[in-house]
Amino acid sequence: MMQRTLAASVLSLAVLLSMGGCARNISSGTYDAKTLGSASHTYHCVVVSSRRVMVEEGERLEDNKTGGIIGAIAGGVLGNAFGGGRGRIITTAGGALAGAVAGAYAEKNLKSQEAIEYVVELQSGGMQSVVQGTDVILGNGQAAYLIVDPKGRSRLIAR
Repeated sequence: MMQRTLAASVLSLAVLLSMGGCARNISSGTYDAKTLGSASHTYHCVVVSSRRVMVEEGERLEDNKTGGIIGAIAGGVLGNAFGGGRGRIITTAGGALAGAVAGAYAEKNLKSQEAIEYVVELQSGGMQSVVQGTDVILGNGQAAYLIVDPKGRSRLIAR
């Protein structure tokens, strides 16, 4: 019984850790293959302000079903290892519930990433804001290019 519990816990942990790749890549240097060969609009601009922000996929716990399901299974198996008779039913249900919540939180955390929100003033007039990964850091007052691809994804690069 203990070996089964350990195996389920290790498998659940491995699946949750592999979900780290589920987060969308928000770096300024990543392009969708479907936009290759398409012309993008490029604008001269100057960075007016910047601040660090968090980008989250699956903001609500119910948006993180995979982690919740895996956590419920692992928690149920672990809870089943305790108690006897009706007590085992209660510990199994309690373990499944606690595991579901923990798994959903774990998935949510794995999908969150730090980014920078830039506000830029376009040379042609007007302001735009862009949120992108932290791979390129631009300072206030820095000249930049605002690139907008055909699908509407924007990115900033230094001029």
